[in-house]
Amino acid sequence: MMLHFLGRSAKVVLFLLAFSVDLGLARAQSVLPPDIERIRISGELRVAMTADLWPPFFFLNKNKELMGLDVDLATEIARRLGVRVRFVREAKTFDEIVTMVVDRRADIAVAYLSDTLERARLVRFTRTYVQVKPAVLLNRSLAGLSRRGPDLKNLLNHAQARIGVTKGSSAEGFAAADYPLAKIISYENWTDITRDVAAEKLMAGVSDEIDAKSWQTANPEGAIAIETIIRQGPPDTMGIAVHRDDRHLLYWINHFLAIKDSDGSLSNLHKKYIENDLWKKDIQ
Repeated sequence: MMLHFLGRSAKVVLFLLAFSVDLGLARAQSVLPPDIERIRISGELRVAMTADLWPPFFFLNKNKELMGLDVDLATEIARRLGVRVRFVREAKTFDEIVTMVVDRRADIAVAYLSDTLERARLVRFTRTYVQVKPAVLLNRSLAGLSRRGPDLKNLLNHAQARIGVTKGSSAEGFAAADYPLAKIISYENWTDITRDVAAEKLMAGVSDEIDAKSWQTANPEGAIAIETIIRQGPPDTMGIAVHRDDRHLLYWINHFLAIKDSDGSLSNLHKKYIENDLWKKDIQ
């Protein structure tokens, strides 16, 4: 009833005041950037991984619980964001992990994922949080030749060479670039590659030092059939993948990794899972 007696100017002033209050409340309710607010509202951080396990990055302990370097990292990211973590292990290959982030079936990927140029066309990668040296596993007869002098490239870069790589992994691109004349054969898993290298169906298998060391640990007698060569050169680097539109989330995770790097906790993760094999006590 009071507005009926007010002049037009007074009514306009009251309307603007009411609008300002409503706008202020709306802004107060959404102080977080949209990409981080989306995760907060959902109550969970969906983390893409492969269905296969890749110790020491993600594996099952003796109680069948998921653990590993990537599991610890993703769990802490979720905790710092104030939500629970949910691991979405549907991808059959590492390239499919990227597709899951692109399709919004996962918020991020923390999954032993190499930050290759091809994948960076589809998603954004954080700063590197792990880097590993490339490795080549040679069969017995080829290993003998390597000790007699010819370099690795000459041994493998020819039309008769058959080299195994894990399907959808960065090794596919690395092997094709390093040995363009060889026949590169993609396998579903690393175990089948090492089997065929030992049986001399393959001249070599290409991966990194993590896969090589894991195989050596599981097959101590395998040195008779296979020789492992850790290559000198540019390392294979891993980053966390986020959707190309989630710029604030990318910035936040990069800042999170920078803090972990500066306070030494990222180094501690490396020591536990990569440098010292301390994680193996959890699966024995």
